[in-house]
Amino acid sequence: MNDNPEDPGTPAPPSAPGAPGRLRRMARSRGGIAVVGALVGALLGTGVMSWRAGDLPFAARDMCWGSLSPDVAEALFTDTDVRSDELPLRRATEDSMHTECSMQGFGDDELESEVTASVRTLGELRGAQAWDWTRQYLSSRMTPLGDGITGMASSQRAWVALPTSCHERSYEPGEKPPLRVVTLASGASDPDSVNEVDARRGLDAMSRAVVRLANGVMDEYGCEGRYPDPPKLPGPPEGKSVKALDNDRLCGLRGVELPGWARGEDVSAARTTPGTEADGPVTGGVRSCDVGRPFALDRIRLTTVADPKLAGVVSRVLGERADRLGGDGKGAHAGGLTIYTADCQRGRAAFVAWEKNPADDADDADDTAGGRRSLGLTVLPSYVKTEAKRAGCGEVNVKVPSLPTT
Repeated sequence: MNDNPEDPGTPAPPSAPGAPGRLRRMARSRGGIAVVGALVGALLGTGVMSWRAGDLPFAARDMCWGSLSPDVAEALFTDTDVRSDELPLRRATEDSMHTECSMQGFGDDELESEVTASVRTLGELRGAQAWDWTRQYLSSRMTPLGDGITGMASSQRAWVALPTSCHERSYEPGEKPPLRVVTLASGASDPDSVNEVDARRGLDAMSRAVVRLANGVMDEYGCEGRYPDPPKLPGPPEGKSVKALDNDRLCGLRGVELPGWARGEDVSAARTTPGTEADGPVTGGVRSCDVGRPFALDRIRLTTVADPKLAGVVSRVLGERADRLGGDGKGAHAGGLTIYTADCQRGRAAFVAWEKNPADDADDADDTAGGRRSLGLTVLPSYVKTEAKRAGCGEVNVKVPSLPTT
């Protein structure tokens, strides 16, 4: 869905490939090469075929603003013919969505899957738009790209931050340029099931493609610097990465406990951002932990955002109507979402507690803000105090409203 009414819209889906798709599959075999070569020669001899100088017939071209070579783009799909359609790569705009490129995979002339690339200005997102991006791209499924690259990837999502040299104007000292990112999206952000083999293949393909895409965008914008291809990332967070929950060390964090009323079979497993350690620094600027049942980690998500620019995006999720929280930082709570920010050595950091089904804890309590039990508000003070120290924020105390304990 397009949340921005001024956005020019996504590109029209390309028509299903006909004969060219079959010719490409034929060309992959030795016999096919001979047949295609003979066909091209025959057409040339009769003067039927012509093409622009420098272009070869049936040759696959780089996709998405010339960023993705055929082998990188096709790795995002499974044995399909890949076609793309893109909007112009605009430089300056007031829209939060700069542009999009749609890549679609066809098998037997039927649309099988789609991957969408986009260039976005996160610094302009507010409210539901900011939360939608945060929920999808900072989950515990996402693996930090590392190697000096600010970005993350999973088998379904990937993003990379563009350097400040990609901005169309210079900024005065103290000004904060908006965060711009290149993203890739394929299918659901939190799929019900993905086997480990497909998840590994998807993670490798998405991480490589999003970095190549970012470099291509930087080339078009004339930005300084380039990103190296990402290293081999830790295994994707499927299967064995889901661990049994320790009620006394929620998400592996010493001093953060799951309250007695929330313990049980429905809250028995946890998954943490791959490549990060609960007792270590917040590598990559983001660490998330999803808690719930082994095959449905849908009870609560705890996220630490130590990257100042990303924290700025997260801090704008809740509007003025949310209930304010006190303490050493600033925070707010609305529905099942609680966000708290603090000033740290590197700048602002944000701490998020998201209850995916907050009504489940109502039980027999009255249906008022003070009567409902909130797991997010219950664990937030100890979570922030523990994580803030590792994020370089020092001692951060949170004050929340009085909550029912039974």
